[in-house]
Amino acid sequence: MWEHYDKNAFLFLLRRYKNCMKKALFLINPVSGKLSGQSLKDCIVTELNGVLDRGSYDIGYSEKDIEKQCKNILSNYEIVVVAGGDGTISQIVKVITCLEKKPKLGIIPIGTGNDLANSIGILHLYKSQGLGALLKMILRCKVMRMDVLSLGNKFIFTNYFGIGNDAKISNDFDRLRHMPVFRNICRCISNKGFYGLLALKNIFYRIPFEIEIRYENENATTEVATIGKGLCGILITNTKVYAGGVEISSKCRMNDGKFEVTVIRSMWEWIHLFFALLLKKPLDTVTRNLMQFQTDRLELDFTGDTYCQVDGEKYDSFSQGEKKLLITVVSYCEMIVP
Repeated sequence: MWEHYDKNAFLFLLRRYKNCMKKALFLINPVSGKLSGQSLKDCIVTELNGVLDRGSYDIGYSEKDIEKQCKNILSNYEIVVVAGGDGTISQIVKVITCLEKKPKLGIIPIGTGNDLANSIGILHLYKSQGLGALLKMILRCKVMRMDVLSLGNKFIFTNYFGIGNDAKISNDFDRLRHMPVFRNICRCISNKGFYGLLALKNIFYRIPFEIEIRYENENATTEVATIGKGLCGILITNTKVYAGGVEISSKCRMNDGKFEVTVIRSMWEWIHLFFALLLKKPLDTVTRNLMQFQTDRLELDFTGDTYCQVDGEKYDSFSQGEKKLLITVVSYCEMIVP
């Protein structure tokens, strides 16, 4: 995995020189983006030549179990830079959140949606000025504290948790992306184009049962609402941008200790997501009577099975029968921003 030496040798060196902190660790998701992992790795090394001493950083590839791979090494770096999409970043954030000594987190946005990178201005910088400018920005280490959320006291996430229609689309995409035929399709259309086709395919999906929600309002009192069966979905978001470019709420502040909850009750409200994207306006300014609120604590009670996703990755940890979920703001992560 690691350049110049294998992983075991790398871990040995970390144990031997654990008090010698390096400037940066670059982790590349080898299955994200158009460039191969090796090509992106070579580009990073080339761009950093003359900018950052080669002995002050390490570079390698993320493994499937990133938590196991990184839990004992991230504290040895001032900066951890992830080249990947929202799912890869979310896994790294989970590791960082559990550390006493937290490194700053930088992003090279090469995923499909890149919602977090879009929300903090990194995606625009990367597309407009390229990798070199992005790396120089990361090394300046200007940071913003970003809220980190907990799902069921077990799962840490940063961007969004979706139930229903959007999760069905995400689950289909995750299942198909590993098939050889998907690679052939992507030679003709982009990942986003394929994602759009899946959205059309699943436009009629509905959650077939009631969901009860409890949350603390701005006055710190608990409100309870029951959402009838047949709704499109529920979105719990912590980023300004969702689904590759949709701004969900005009009130979103990623470091205010709160997250946004949006209930999509009908196909018309679902279609308004695309209107908001085209008009480049927040969904709550486009859709009348939209059920949306901010909170730092949300409980969901429902029976039956439906589709769920966290930061673009499939979430299937529910057992059969009654379901209960608790979402809260539990920590923070220092994100490097322009």
